Amino acid sequence: MKVLFSFFVFVLTTVLNAQIQDAQLWTSAALKTDITDDLTVGYEMCTRFNKNVTSLDNYYNELGAEYSILKGLGVGIDYRFSKKNKENYFETVHRFCFNASYGYKFDDLGLKVKFRARYQIPFNRLGVVNENIYPDTKNTLRFKLSLDYIPVNFKILQPFVSFEIYKGVKPVNVYNAIDSYRFAIGATLDLPKRHSIDLYYMLEKEYRAAQYLNHIWGIQYNYELFKDPIFEKEKAKSE
Repeated sequence: MKVLFSFFVFVLTTVLNAQIQDAQLWTSAALKTDITDDLTVGYEMCTRFNKNVTSLDNYYNELGAEYSILKGLGVGIDYRFSKKNKENYFETVHRFCFNASYGYKFDDLGLKVKFRARYQIPFNRLGVVNENIYPDTKNTLRFKLSLDYIPVNFKILQPFVSFEIYKGVKPVNVYNAIDSYRFAIGATLDLPKRHSIDLYYMLEKEYRAAQYLNHIWGIQYNYELFKDPIFEKEKAKSE
């Protein structure tokens, strides 16, 4: 309890000290399916509105795959194609992410803890302009810790909480030791027939020349296909 109280005091202090604040809305839809017992692929599309939800900040489409090496341990790769609002035009940005994650379930408590490390490489131009000027993107390390609670007798509502830190690698952030952090809290509505909806609030603190504090409200629709759909179709044909 003392650790939790200290964390919320830290978040509150951050809010009070923030210089620039904004309210944002993120809406997204995601689809995933198991190709084999160890390989999962997914697709996600998202739109993000900023400036107190009056302007389209960016939108993207993302494809990803995750492979389970051992129980709870997985590696994955994602590719994202996005358009970012530059006031007078939308800039195209490509991004690759390389992920490693480990999750552990406490079945008796209905808890799942997951840690993810990610290295992301965005680019709108290949290479560097010269030795001192880089593209308007940066390679970043991200570390995320999340906790999900699935009630044993009431699985329709599943609360979750997460905390993530961003650390720029190249170019480095000259204003702070980290680039940003995110704290999120929300719940998953587990609906029938593999449908679900995530509702969440996220507090994002960005360290630039000025400090930005974003209040993000999000909703995401999820659909999960049959397990091993390709092989199930072949089996159905043979029967």
